[in-house]
Formats: sequence, structure tokens, C-alpha cells
Amino acid sequence: MTATPWHGGELRQDPLTGEWSVLAPHRARRPHTGAVGCPFCPGPSEDTPPETWRLPALGGGWLLRSVRNRYALSDHHEVIIESPLHDWDLATGTDAEAANVLFAWRDRLRALRTDAAQVVVFRNRGAAAGTSLDHPHSQVVGLPVLSASARRELSAQRERFERQGRPYTGEVSDTSRVVLDDGQTVAFAPFAPTAEFEVRVAPRRPAADFAGVSTGELTSAAATVRAVLRALRDELGDVPYNLFLHTAPSGLEHAPWLCWSMRIVPRLAVPAGLELATGIPVVTTMPEDAARRLRTRAATPAVPPA
Repeated sequence: MTATPWHGGELRQDPLTGEWSVLAPHRARRPHTGAVGCPFCPGPSEDTPPETWRLPALGGGWLLRSVRNRYALSDHHEVIIESPLHDWDLATGTDAEAANVLFAWRDRLRALRTDAAQVVVFRNRGAAAGTSLDHPHSQVVGLPVLSASARRELSAQRERFERQGRPYTGEVSDTSRVVLDDGQTVAFAPFAPTAEFEVRVAPRRPAADFAGVSTGELTSAAATVRAVLRALRDELGDVPYNLFLHTAPSGLEHAPWLCWSMRIVPRLAVPAGLELATGIPVVTTMPEDAARRLRTRAATPAVPPA
């Protein structure tokens, strides 16, 4: 059995599955919504660790900033504070604001991959998705190990490339599952989703590493993600979700058989016995129906949030 002391806890590997677990008792001290003041809001209540990066605003202040995570899971763990406005959201912001978030992801991915086997970029929205503070933010974590799920995905993508001669970018030949496609980025409901209304976002031009994405491609991806989140909100309400990035691990940034992508996973149901026992999701909405409904929402004017 493998157990390594790590950031006030332990990093342990299951000897049967090869899966890693992070035991982090210090994370229980994280602040939660409802505490007095918001540590991410500019002003008297602001209370963050040292800043590592910022996108300055014209006339002073900032548009986005990243800080070290006070309750870090590794020595490469940062929080990206996506707006000085407490009630800003990616779904209701502008395309330019969404692009700034992805620019921050790209910058901090580049910065934190040194000595990391895997860098994970994710955004939680809502308590059911794991959010502890409401202020809009995302996180970037560099891990010293490669997760078992990442290893499985890498193996599957390489085998597929060897069979078909091209990397997996999405199952977009079936237009019934396409939500949006602007020619550079496609958003689609996966053939075998893991959750209700799951959407994946992938570039039309395959590239292994999100850190090397061009400004034009990043801007397209940001507009697509924002539009999908707005469609989800218009269709389902302010649903909790997890948004995370799949990108090449360290050492495979130029692998021709990989392609970066993003996943939006709404948290509409709680996994029950079968799912927990087998790891097989049970999804009650057909992906073709989910894509149709979201496609219709994305094509209509935005509905102001309630």
C-alpha cells in the first residue's frame, strides 16, 4: 500500500483499483457561505492569501485575480477569483468576461504544471457541486500523481488514435447531439453521458494542450461555454454543476493522439446504490433530447435570471 504524507494529510493509493485518495483534514476548516463578509470581495472583508496573478482593470483595480488556496490540496493550488462582483456569473456574463476566465485558466495552467504530473482546472457552481463560497471562482490544482481515471482516458484515446488515425475530439458526426458549433468549437451531448444534461466542449482543430490554445480558439471556446451555461440555466434554472478541463498531463503536451476538452456536468441527481457499487451512471434523459432542448434555448434571446 502507498501512503505519502502530504499537506497536513496523506495521499493514499488503493492497492486493488489503483485509485488515489486525498486525506485532507485541514480542508474541513474552509469558510462557507453564510459567514460574515466575503473574503473574495474587494473592500473591508477581503481576506485572501498572497496574489499570484491579476488581470488589471482600466482605471485601477482588477477584473480577475488568482491567489494561493489557503486550504490547499497541494503546493500548486490556486483560486481564480473571476470577478470583483459577488453576484457575477459565467452564464450571465459577456463573452469577453468568459474569455478572461479562460485566459486565466491558460496562464495558471502554464504556471502550475512545473513538477506536477497532472494539472486539474475546475469550476464548481452551487452547494450540491461542492461550492463553499458563492463568490464566482474556479480553481487550478497541480497534482504529483496521475489519477486512475486520467490513465484510463489516456489509454483509450491512444488506442482509438491507433485504430482510426485521428484524435478523439467528439462524436459530432451525429448532429442530433450537437448543441452549438461555430466552426472552431463544438458543444455536444455525449453518446453515453454520466449525468443528466451533460455537455462536452471540444475544439474543431485537435490539440493536446489547453495551455497552447490560440487567442482566437480560446475566445471561441469561452463564448461556447458561456452560451451552454446560459442555455442550461434557461432550461433547468440555476442548476448546480461542475465544469472541468481535460488537457494533456505533463510530458504529453504535444501528443498527436490527445485533444483537450471541457465537460459541464449538472448535479441534478444523487448517485444511488447501483451507481456507487458499479460506477455505471443511470441517466434518465436521452442525450439527443437534452441536446435538442439546449440547442433551442441557445438559439433564443437570453432570459434574465430570476
